[in-house]
Amino acid sequence: MLFNGDDDARIAKHLGSRKGQDPVITIGSDRPAALMRTALTFALGLFIVLLVWQLFAWAYNDVLDRAVLRFPAPLETFSMLWDFLFEGRTLLGYSIYDHIMASLGRWMVAFALATVVGLGMGAVLGYSTALFPIGIVPVSVFQMIPGLAWLPIALLLFGLGSNAAVFIIFAVSSVVITIGVAGGIRRVPPVVVRAARMMGADDLTLFRKVLLPYVTVDIINALRVGMGSAWRVLIAAEMVVGTGIGLGYAITMTKDLLNYVGSFACIVIICIIGLLLDKVLFAEIEKYARHRLGMEEGY
Repeated sequence: MLFNGDDDARIAKHLGSRKGQDPVITIGSDRPAALMRTALTFALGLFIVLLVWQLFAWAYNDVLDRAVLRFPAPLETFSMLWDFLFEGRTLLGYSIYDHIMASLGRWMVAFALATVVGLGMGAVLGYSTALFPIGIVPVSVFQMIPGLAWLPIALLLFGLGSNAAVFIIFAVSSVVITIGVAGGIRRVPPVVVRAARMMGADDLTLFRKVLLPYVTVDIINALRVGMGSAWRVLIAAEMVVGTGIGLGYAITMTKDLLNYVGSFACIVIICIIGLLLDKVLFAEIEKYARHRLGMEEGY
């Protein structure tokens, strides 16, 4: 079909009359909806955990009828937790906040040291193809040592107390971070490195401008796994090295005193802190990094 000049004039007039009337399409962020879905999913998973916990406590206490030592149910555990948090009830002579701060303090010191060492060693081993085959051997050997198997070394070096717990946490998490960072750097395609070399990038520029952005998410994941390992081994270390205060120490002592409800209240706090560190702090850092790198939209 051919259009003459009159048709063009009518089309132009029609479009002109619609000026300012065209609908404006606004593309909003999907983040609120994504957060709602995440919250609902988490709430559902938490409900399943509480349901299984309640059913197991009911079966243990009522069906099996083991009345000597009752299995703590969710309601009585959260009731005692409320007393610890808001009613000023002490635990082993300290407030629950004293125990929390003592554990977090040990974790922060050990994890900070492990981060510095793990990032440095991981970067060197991942970047150097000559050093990697040699350096990865002792790292792999250390990785095979379970957390509490470091206990004899920690006691020989530091004796009983907080320093031994910090050493055990550092020994475990630094190895995890080192392997994660080195693996991420070695995952960079060689063609990317060669292209940067051809464009005149020196070693420092190659590391800062090419390798580091490419493995940012891998580094965050390595820190995330190292954080989880550090938090878990912290509680175990506090149980055996005689720290005198802390959530792990509190679990051991309340267990010995047959105060299993108090032990379960401490376990709940440990789970809450671990979830906040992993699902909130590191998850948000990873999402932000992925968004800045163009790997994820809607942040």
